[in-house]
Amino acid sequence: LARREVGQSVRLIVETGPRDRSGALRFRLFLRSREVGLTSEPFIAGVLDLDPDTASPWIEVTRYRSLLPLGNGERVEVPEGIGLQVMEALAGLLPEGGSLIVEYDSTALASTAQALAAGVPPAATPLGGMLFVAGCGSVIREAAASARPRRRALQGFRFDPEGPREHNRGIAMLADLETFLSSSSDLDWQIQSQTRPIAEATITALRARHAVPEGPLPPS
Repeated sequence: LARREVGQSVRLIVETGPRDRSGALRFRLFLRSREVGLTSEPFIAGVLDLDPDTASPWIEVTRYRSLLPLGNGERVEVPEGIGLQVMEALAGLLPEGGSLIVEYDSTALASTAQALAAGVPPAATPLGGMLFVAGCGSVIREAAASARPRRRALQGFRFDPEGPREHNRGIAMLADLETFLSSSSDLDWQIQSQTRPIAEATITALRARHAVPEGPLPPS
């Protein structure tokens, strides 16, 4: 990912190491812009294990920030588009069956925490939508407990969209999102405005991917 372009004249600066007790590699991603220079703190910090002998390779984002300081003391807001491109770059490192785990306790992802607390399905939250678009949307769920202390996080799995089990997974996610849309009118208006468009876009993508026409879903 070193010097990967993730926005107009914006590139990733990668810092790695050390490994933790389990052997997983720690990493930090900074942003360098031609206009404003290098961020003095990382946009993303995390840990990963991509060993091909690992049963299910994974990348975990342990800290996600959208407001970053520069060397001159000023702060810059990272656009959502850059965040998505970084997530796509991370997801691209994963083999089929791997997962991308992203914390949502940070201020930058507070809207996801609020939506989940209100009962919104993970795939309809801002972070869930990002995981889906990044290519880790076969299954999106609350991350299970691990041996490491962990902030609350969502986990998205990367699978071949044409894989034998993907149709059933896609139909299950589609059904959850359709149910959400039909029953979300009682939610706070701000949560609705942040989640319904994501659900609608994901439904459109799933129907196209799995050749499901508009209308009632087929029996499961």
